[in-house]
Amino acid sequence: MFIRALIFFFGLLMLSTGISVITHAGLGTGTISSVALVLSKALPLSMGFFVFLTNVFFVLQTAVDPSRFLVKLVKQIPICFVFGLFFDAAYALTSFVAPAAYLEQLATVFIGTVFNGMGIAGMVFARLAILPPEGLVISIIRRWGGSFGNLRTGIDVFLVIAATSLSCLLLGSIEGVREGTLVAAVCGGQFAKVFLKVLGRLFPAHRPVD
Repeated sequence: MFIRALIFFFGLLMLSTGISVITHAGLGTGTISSVALVLSKALPLSMGFFVFLTNVFFVLQTAVDPSRFLVKLVKQIPICFVFGLFFDAAYALTSFVAPAAYLEQLATVFIGTVFNGMGIAGMVFARLAILPPEGLVISIIRRWGGSFGNLRTGIDVFLVIAATSLSCLLLGSIEGVREGTLVAAVCGGQFAKVFLKVLGRLFPAHRPVD
């Protein structure tokens, strides 16, 4: 249990750091924070608060697997709140990340996306508590089957489309969604899939999801 708790909090830290690094790269932001970034530009509230609301939205979607839905609700809402706090702290602590050249920005986005994959994999593998987007993916897998990495990529693409639509509606232009966001959307779930397999080899007694 102690090892699983360490893996979980390591995952939460990596995900918060990854999203912050991608955002500071200046080529958009991570997919889970893409809607939050747009809303924070339109309204006088922090990105962390809107990251919390985004995750609450996904909590409600886990009703696709109605078994123990109330239990999931009670367990995931506090995690959403903690993640919002972690994100605001990580965003402040990584403020020194400011790549100037375009290739440096792309490299920074790639590094942040690797962190995202590590974070997602760690929290899913630990199975103590997970963020709602991953919880939705697992609910879908249990109900209909599928690949964790591919389904997680689908959620990322959905978030990019939602952020782009909200940006056009609220800000009159596309802001916060750029090539870095697309890299995170396409690669984040696939990196998570790889790290799940790595964790499965390191801890063979604990079977990974995918």
